[in-house]
Amino acid sequence: MKKALTFVAACGILLLDCSGQPQPSSSERASLRPKAPLVIPQPKSLHPGLGEFRLQPGAKWVLRATARDERLWMAAQSVFASKSGSFEKSNHPWITLVIGSINRTEFPTEQTQPRWASDPEGYQLTVETNGLVILAATAQGAFYGLQTLAQLWEPSEQDRSCPALEIEDWPAMRFRGVHWFPSASGVPMHQKLIPNVFGAFKFNRSMIQCEAARWDKHPEITARNAISMADLRKLVEGCRQCYLEPIPLINVPGHAEWIFRNGSNLDFAEDPQTPYAYCVNNPKSFEFIQDVLNECLPIFESKFCHIGHDEVTMRGRFPNPECPRCKDATTTALVVKHANRLSEWLGRQGIESMIWGDMLLGPGEAKDATHAKTLEDARQRRAEIDKKTIIVDWHYVASADSHSIEVLRQDGFRVVAASWYTPENIFHLSQAALATGAEGLLQTTWMGYFPDERAMKSELRQFTAFVLAAEYAWSGRKESPSQLGYDPKEVFLKAYAGRH
Repeated sequence: MKKALTFVAACGILLLDCSGQPQPSSSERASLRPKAPLVIPQPKSLHPGLGEFRLQPGAKWVLRATARDERLWMAAQSVFASKSGSFEKSNHPWITLVIGSINRTEFPTEQTQPRWASDPEGYQLTVETNGLVILAATAQGAFYGLQTLAQLWEPSEQDRSCPALEIEDWPAMRFRGVHWFPSASGVPMHQKLIPNVFGAFKFNRSMIQCEAARWDKHPEITARNAISMADLRKLVEGCRQCYLEPIPLINVPGHAEWIFRNGSNLDFAEDPQTPYAYCVNNPKSFEFIQDVLNECLPIFESKFCHIGHDEVTMRGRFPNPECPRCKDATTTALVVKHANRLSEWLGRQGIESMIWGDMLLGPGEAKDATHAKTLEDARQRRAEIDKKTIIVDWHYVASADSHSIEVLRQDGFRVVAASWYTPENIFHLSQAALATGAEGLLQTTWMGYFPDERAMKSELRQFTAFVLAAEYAWSGRKESPSQLGYDPKEVFLKAYAGRH
């Protein structure tokens, strides 16, 4: 790894210049050094240099790696403003992206391996006046280096320029996710959000709540603005292009109004008078959800599947005393049985299940989202739910804390914290996730089942929240939202428009 002095020398700052004239003192040099540029999320280490690298007409970039990753290649073409590029096969394990005639790249060794080099998503970006280089252990790490570079470009009369600097960076959290609903009319919006916001700010999971899609096996539940299979595939592929693992969310057994749309499938509703949850003991319910998942899973090809299980008792009767299959069962027995059965079915296909956490928490175990009636119910559910199931622990109050994450982790679960739009909620919950060793953070959005750009006008705060969630999940910064030094709304609008 380059030492600070090496980098300073590379930028032309020596004690004597080539004519032998004394250079400015250290205090004078400090006053001449420019301020660190704004990068979102904030890198772990950023050292400004002097001068800038200017992307000249005719400049060419080179990708060196053991194999060419097409996603990285396409990202480089975009960030290097469609300049010509070439691929050079390398026997070296490190991936490099180079443009210009930068000084010799120094690869980390086992003896000098820095923190960024040991992280599969880490990268180093070095910019000198004569060129720049991105160095990473993986294509994904190099992709994140490109996203940082994209923010650093400044337009000039001839082309683009970038300030001289050295950045070393890696994520604070392994799981950095966004949750959203697709729709037919919202496809253009999400085709911009995915690369310009989600990928650009280094999210790596995209949880798509897609139960209301146009399923071929069940056209009876189709809504007017439901997304087609072709468009859903298109958005999923867009996520993969930006190294966002797409995760399907199909919500059952509660929040299942989508199953009963158009008066359909009431024969297996738990409470037909209030069709909200389905009867988990009715064979038709499991046949239905298998139909949907058998269409959904091949589209996503994900290692994970979120199967809901939140707010199961919020509406209607669950269990329904008039249901012959469930009248003698408890809510706990039904929730546990269904979650474990569906998780086992997914597990046989090599897919890990995720569920919301509110039904596993009782009074006093969090400041909100505690939907087990008693602590005994909550403890029994946590004891009986398969520990391979990942719990997505959502809390939306501004003062969210770490207590529920600690409870769930102590009972053997992996936990992803889930925040909403309030800046203080995102801040406090992300800090709680970091402090307790949670898997990461999921930024949720709730702006209707079929959002498009009209939702951006009415619920801009939920889109602005993506910037804050990305910041805290990647950088792990301890400053509150008001101390970050930028306006998330302005950042989001600029990014969404494609202007970093």
